[in-house]
Amino acid sequence: MSFIITIKKLLDNFLKFMCIFLCGAMVVLVSWQVISRFVLQDPSAISEELANICFVWTALLGAALLYGERGHMAISFIPEKLGPVKQHILFIISEIFTMAMACWILTYGGMNIAMNAMSQTNAAMLWLKIGQIYSVVPLVGVCIVFYSIYNILESIMILSGKKKVGV
Repeated sequence: MSFIITIKKLLDNFLKFMCIFLCGAMVVLVSWQVISRFVLQDPSAISEELANICFVWTALLGAALLYGERGHMAISFIPEKLGPVKQHILFIISEIFTMAMACWILTYGGMNIAMNAMSQTNAAMLWLKIGQIYSVVPLVGVCIVFYSIYNILESIMILSGKKKVGV
C-alpha cells in the first residue's frame, strides 16, 4: 500500500503543479490579450485561443485533483445513518460506479474523440491539432480511475481493521 500512497502523492503534486502553471499561463495570456486589444489595437487570436485551452485543461485537471482529495460534492445524509461498516460498503460501490464511468466515458471515449480529432487543426494555430487539445480527457479519466482504486483499497483496509479512519 505504501507504493500506491507514493504514486498518489506524486499524482497529486503533478496535478497541483499543472493547475498552478495553467492558471499562471492564463493570467499572462489574458493580460497580453487585453494589452494587444486595447493598447496596441491589434488583438491576438492565438492568446485568446490558448487562454481558452488553458481554462478547459485547468478545469478538468482540477476536477481530477479535487476527486483525489475527496473534495467533490457528496450527499452524506444517507451513508451517515447506516453506520461505519455499511457506509464503507456503500462507498466502495459508489467508487466502482465512478471508476466504470471514468474508464468508459473519460478514458475510452476521450481516447476515441482525441484520436478522431487528430486530423483537424485549430483555426487560430495551424500547428496545433484538436486531438492534442482533447488529449486531456483520457488523462483525467486515468487519474480518476487511479483515485477510485486508491479509495477502494483504503476503504477495504479500514473495513479489515488495518487502517483507522482519518489516518
